[in-house]
Amino acid sequence: MIKLELKNIVRNPLVLILVFFLFVFILFASYNGENRVNKQLEGIALVKEKEQTFYTNHKNTLKSIENGAQKAPARFFEDPSNPVGMGNYYGGVYLTSEPAALAAISNGQSDIFPYYTKINISSTNAGKDNDNFENPMNIATGGFDLAFVFVFILPLLIIAFSYNILSSEKEQGTLRLLLSMPINIKLWLLKKIVFRYVFIVLIISVLLSLSLSVVSVNIFNATYFTLLFSIALYTLFWFALAFVINLLNKSSSQNIILLLGTWLLFVLIIPSFVNIMASSIHPAPSRVEFVTAKRDIEKNFEKKEEVILQKYYEENPSELEKNNKTNDRFRAYWNKNFILLDEKRKFMDAFESKYENQSTKQRALAKNLSWFSPAILLQNTMNKIAKTDTQHYLNFQYEAKIFQKEWTNYFYNKYKNHQKLTVEDFNNFPKPKRN
Repeated sequence: MIKLELKNIVRNPLVLILVFFLFVFILFASYNGENRVNKQLEGIALVKEKEQTFYTNHKNTLKSIENGAQKAPARFFEDPSNPVGMGNYYGGVYLTSEPAALAAISNGQSDIFPYYTKINISSTNAGKDNDNFENPMNIATGGFDLAFVFVFILPLLIIAFSYNILSSEKEQGTLRLLLSMPINIKLWLLKKIVFRYVFIVLIISVLLSLSLSVVSVNIFNATYFTLLFSIALYTLFWFALAFVINLLNKSSSQNIILLLGTWLLFVLIIPSFVNIMASSIHPAPSRVEFVTAKRDIEKNFEKKEEVILQKYYEENPSELEKNNKTNDRFRAYWNKNFILLDEKRKFMDAFESKYENQSTKQRALAKNLSWFSPAILLQNTMNKIAKTDTQHYLNFQYEAKIFQKEWTNYFYNKYKNHQKLTVEDFNNFPKPKRN
């Protein structure tokens, strides 16, 4: 039976056409994914080169100043010995999120969240220096990646490959001959389904491995086998569904209508329903609303600055006396700025946490409801393997906030103690652990 089934599959031109198109889709999606990853790597290399050039130039300038070969620049923010000048303004370091080994398999949230952020005393400017804007159509619909191929297209190919296994026998008049033999028709159908399932899984494994190797993606890692296993489970679901539909003893046209209906249900309708449910039960403001509200919060904070300073100086009268005595306008400005900086951070953290709480609840509900759709489960799994899922980028943003505090404290301690930066200090600046 296995040999006969293999001959039927190999001789069937429809099967060969489906396999060919599957290979084309996988290869094209692999190329798109690797091209996106290469652009990210180029962007990371560009900003790190910019960072290194900035500090190398200022370090060399400081060497010349210490050796007496030149005078310190008149403008404080260009003075390489000035802690605030090097820790803020044009200074700062880039925290980057390097693409994962299999980042090419899924765009995920990579076209929405930044993969690098510049950190200085004042802020974490995520992707501020990135002049390459994503096509809004790609953001709205998603790119053509491997996740799209396997989540959306693969089930359609499986349906075309298995919708008429039993009905074709009936329509060709060979079913009566089968029934006249001592054959359990369910077992016979199951064997044919299992064989086709194994055949498709092997084809997918070969085509995917070949395509990723062609575009220079390293597939020799544990996560790749997790990917293959996840795709195999997703494929099993659709073949199991085809097995059940075939057992209903309907015509081929009825089978394909039922299978396409289930494809619409699990791949389009349920994911849309999950999104609507999560957004309705735990609504979060849009990005535009969030940015607008954030600007309003910043304006409100500006109005409270004098009150915050007055309260601080009442609790620390010696600081007020020092600030009044200084004739350095730059120092007087930054004495106030450092006081406000910490308060502003607390102020903004409270605002952002309120927004993030709603988003967290929304994601948690969507995750719980995702069990109703294997399409969502596979998409989430591939995003996680590629490290393009939302949680990965949220962790990245959290790391940026933590590191900004470390960066700020380093330069603030120098500033507070009236210490100038030395050439050796340039080698000891805080470095992001992620890099």
